Amino acid sequence: MLNEEASTSTRRNEALPQSPTHVAHRTNAKGPPPYGVQHRQEALWEGGDEALPPRWQQFEGSDGSTRYQDDTLVMTSVNRPLPGVRLDCYPGHLVVPGCEWHISPLGRSYFVNHNTRTTSWKKPKPERPAGSLTPECIIEGHSECIWSLAYLKASCNVMSASDDGSIRLWKRDGEPVGKPWYGDGGGIGTMAVSPDDTMAVCGVDSRLRLWNIKEGSMMGDPWEGHDDGVRCLDWSPDALEIASGSEDGTIRRWNPDTGRQTAPPIKTSHVWVEVVKYSPQGDKFVSGGEGAICVWSRDGKLLLEIKGHDDKVMSFCWSKDGAHIFSGSVDRTIRKWRAIDGKELVVLRGHTSIVGSLCLTPNERYIVSGSYDYSVRIWDLKTNQAVGDPLLHDDEVFAVAMSPDGKYIASAGSDKKVYVWNLEAALERYQGADDGNAKLKGRPAQPRVVRQPIPNTRGSAKYGKDFFADHSDGRTTPPANSSLLHWRSLFSSLRFSARPTDTPRASPRESRHWNFSLRPVGKSWRTVDVAPARDEDRYGITPETDAEAAAAMQRTDGDEVDNSTQPGQPATVVQASQVQPIQQAQISTGGPEDVVYEVNCCGIFFGIRRPTSHQS
Repeated sequence: MLNEEASTSTRRNEALPQSPTHVAHRTNAKGPPPYGVQHRQEALWEGGDEALPPRWQQFEGSDGSTRYQDDTLVMTSVNRPLPGVRLDCYPGHLVVPGCEWHISPLGRSYFVNHNTRTTSWKKPKPERPAGSLTPECIIEGHSECIWSLAYLKASCNVMSASDDGSIRLWKRDGEPVGKPWYGDGGGIGTMAVSPDDTMAVCGVDSRLRLWNIKEGSMMGDPWEGHDDGVRCLDWSPDALEIASGSEDGTIRRWNPDTGRQTAPPIKTSHVWVEVVKYSPQGDKFVSGGEGAICVWSRDGKLLLEIKGHDDKVMSFCWSKDGAHIFSGSVDRTIRKWRAIDGKELVVLRGHTSIVGSLCLTPNERYIVSGSYDYSVRIWDLKTNQAVGDPLLHDDEVFAVAMSPDGKYIASAGSDKKVYVWNLEAALERYQGADDGNAKLKGRPAQPRVVRQPIPNTRGSAKYGKDFFADHSDGRTTPPANSSLLHWRSLFSSLRFSARPTDTPRASPRESRHWNFSLRPVGKSWRTVDVAPARDEDRYGITPETDAEAAAAMQRTDGDEVDNSTQPGQPATVVQASQVQPIQQAQISTGGPEDVVYEVNCCGIFFGIRRPTSHQS
């Protein structure tokens, strides 16, 4: 399994009974340790190695392992925080490749960027491409990460629930509506709004609280019943029932009028129940976490188990007719299932981290996803491909919501801000793009990876102008006649064999075949203990000398054939490996004589004859 759960298990977690004592943060370190510095594994914070750094907590993950969380950054590691120990513990833990997460001797997290050979207190984020779509509005006000969002139908105002313990209401332009709502302490990890927009329920630790939206006040006492943190909530379409999922592995159903449970708890196999969602008809609901997706009847009977994801499920949405379920997972995919029998219909790939939130547009043409890879993506459900470029945040995205009129997307997460995106602008940009998008129509959604060699005819400033040049005598030979030039133009994407006919013909090379599948095999990443990051553990590669480079190029000149087919792509009709390399042969007999050139393409030989008597 992908141990990206280390990042997902960061909401309201109960500390272990013998967790080290928390201490006040020491602030006498102005800047992070410099790049390349070595630390002894001795902590200088109060309590030293026997205590956790300031604002860290220790808890037990859903798999039973001990986890350590930096509450300031909302980041979790399986490695105990000590100076000199790498805390990023699985591929993709940090979105920017070539970066590491460490902790300073005084107890503050910092990041090492090997790309720029710098360090920073701030988590590295990918560069925003020039010309990328910007949000209509960025709403600031929360002081901690935002776990949940919801739109109100009548006003199109957006509600946000945060780890800072508040619920806030905003207009689309970012103007706050009233004052923030604060409960009786504790961060809010999840929230759901009633179908009639009159009430909201939220989860604070293991308790549920009900709010009157119009008055902005809590209603009654907290609802108690779960033995561990509440991770998800949903209202039934008829507003008569609320379902909650918890880290105790149970689903409980509540009467919103009385705050009492309406049925015995459902003990699931999810370990932690990460998501629960009623069907639009209200006759069933679906739950996710570890293992299979479970479809339950309204009275709590298990109807169906759906298997297919390679890791835990984090998000759901239903089609309006209840015929299809969409799920997002730690395995970085979005999948579409037939609800009646669990048949997998579509797999959408493109995110590089956990897909934590999903929502459909009102016309159900597009599905919107929020991911821990700092991005929001729009997917066209007719072509099953991503629409345009990702909409970028400055940190992990935990929640997305669609406005009732279908015009705007709200997204929020670890950067404490609510982003409002114009869906129409994103679609216009996509539809008005060049025909590069048109070429992708009908293909399964996949990461937009382009691997094309960039020609370098000017050499390298480091190794000299001739490093990438052809190792010849420097003289340029013009084409023999216009016929040869015509054939080169016609088959410009191929390599040719041009040689006299009496030259022995080389055997054609076997074509290169790639083993590929439209559905990649799932991989499991196991957690490993990472040794302290020391300079002596890092290895440098000495650049080759000019003489070595020239010798290598000489050995390969004329022997290698380009093959632009990438793994996972079908081979083209004309295979470059079946075409002979260019070999220019001259006949020096001392008298007038014709030279015949033969062009071999796809097994067909074209003969071109030119006289040599007129050459000077």
